[in-house]
Amino acid sequence: MQANADQLGEMDVSGLSEAAPPELPGRPVPGLPDDSGGDEDSADEAWTPEELEALLGAEPAAASDAGPIRPGSRRTGRVVAVDEAGVIVSFGAKVEGIVPVGEFRGAEGEVSVVPGEAVEVVVERLGAPGAYAVLSHRRVREAAAWKRIEAARAENQPMPAKVIERIKGGLRVDIGVPAFLPASQVDAQPVRDLDAWVGRTIDVAVMECNRRRANAVVSRSALLKAALQERRAETLARLTVGEPASGVVKNITDYGVFVDLGGIDGLIKLAELSHGRVRKPGDVLKPGEEVTAKVLRVDPAKDRALLSLRQMQPDPWATIAETCQPGSRVRGRVTSVRDYGAFVEVARGIEGLIHITEIDWSRRVKHPSKTFSEGAEIEAVVLGVSPEERRISLSYKRLTPDPWDEYGGSLQPGQVVAGVVRQIAAYGVFVEIAEGIEGLVHVSDLSWDARAKNPRDLARKGQQLNTVILQVDTENRRLSLGVKQLAPDVWDTFLSENAVGDVMDGLVLRSARHGAFVELAPGVEGFCRNSQAPRAKAKGKPALQAGQRCRFQILDVNERGRKISLRCEGESPDSGEEPPPA
Repeated sequence: MQANADQLGEMDVSGLSEAAPPELPGRPVPGLPDDSGGDEDSADEAWTPEELEALLGAEPAAASDAGPIRPGSRRTGRVVAVDEAGVIVSFGAKVEGIVPVGEFRGAEGEVSVVPGEAVEVVVERLGAPGAYAVLSHRRVREAAAWKRIEAARAENQPMPAKVIERIKGGLRVDIGVPAFLPASQVDAQPVRDLDAWVGRTIDVAVMECNRRRANAVVSRSALLKAALQERRAETLARLTVGEPASGVVKNITDYGVFVDLGGIDGLIKLAELSHGRVRKPGDVLKPGEEVTAKVLRVDPAKDRALLSLRQMQPDPWATIAETCQPGSRVRGRVTSVRDYGAFVEVARGIEGLIHITEIDWSRRVKHPSKTFSEGAEIEAVVLGVSPEERRISLSYKRLTPDPWDEYGGSLQPGQVVAGVVRQIAAYGVFVEIAEGIEGLVHVSDLSWDARAKNPRDLARKGQQLNTVILQVDTENRRLSLGVKQLAPDVWDTFLSENAVGDVMDGLVLRSARHGAFVELAPGVEGFCRNSQAPRAKAKGKPALQAGQRCRFQILDVNERGRKISLRCEGESPDSGEEPPPA
């Protein structure tokens, strides 16, 4: 009996906890105090174990009008009366009982029985002589419901369920009896708003059922997963590599588009969306859009497939050579601007490249974005077409005549030309003498002064500069210019006025390991070895120091190498040490 009492505390007794119906005239309702003050109802005697077992949830015996009437007996009765107090049912000779009216109310509150109708009931408690017995129609329905639940569990069949309310950990649903639907089993994906499911009717699978404990656990996600697995099997059976397959766009990422083929995800990579350049997959397809693509590969182990939308379309490169001939002009839209050039869509799915060297005849282009912007419509000249390599070379500068063709023939060495300094490098200065024609003035041709080593000390960007043409290479479009050649050669002037054996003043510019460099005239230097210089006054110091002015004799002259060997004859009479020139 103790075990049965424990089970009684676990069962759902909501139907028994309803308020007892009010007393009917002449027939007291069992379970309520008798106003007459008579003895306790004889039916309240202790129940037998068999009666308690029946009341705790064991399936009642099949309805039978034979045999003794006791708690747990199942009978077929006929409705005598219906009112708010309850439904009066005659279920035996001179025996009547009452069923709570709530057990016959529908979802809208209407009562589903009328007097004279036959109903099945279970005896909950016998009344005293002259009183109603307490009956239950709900237990008959629950017994039938448990049969259906157990059958569904055994045969793995789905059952309809109505969501009653949200409770801790999930939802309470009605499958004929209350059942628990865990939150993790509501959907195949995590559900955030469980309240939105209240009131819905869904199909569920019975995961656990215990009639004795009135406990049932159901799952909706199990049905979804089973249906998904069935769909996957069907989809895998019909997918064939090389054949088209249809689906719905499920998700879009930076690297491609995922398509639901029927329980299996198919991926269309970015490069397989179109023959042309695609910056964003969302520019080609949208979520929810139906699409048909070619199956490239199927992976049954991972339930995945690789698709191609590009291969469902004709290859535009097959006929591009017919419409784009080298030398012809084409119009297109700038699709991308990179450091090395700009891409132009000349036909649907076909792009050509304007290299940075083909943007302008001059060398002033620092970045293609200074000339082109994405989306702009431009015209270009076709330089070459290679369908095999899927490349088209374009030129923007060739829309105008080549300045070398116009002016190159008139340029001759020795010709003096004026220009503008466009660029300064460590090795020289670029001077533009005409639109699109630039020449290089090497650092050695900027000045006769050997001390001039940095071009930035002699020229500045944007400066107007007169130059002389030193060399013209029309084939390679190169031009060598000079600036110092515009003035007389200081070496020629010096050697015409001085010879070997002459003695003159010189300024020590800098000391070296084996001697010192001496300035004899602006732009003219000589070298005095340590052996040709007086002995140093202090140990560890050079004999000739920078800034010192002395008398030097010319020992040897190398005109071709522009070298002069000197010997120090002593300090100059008017020698006052002066700082070496910068």
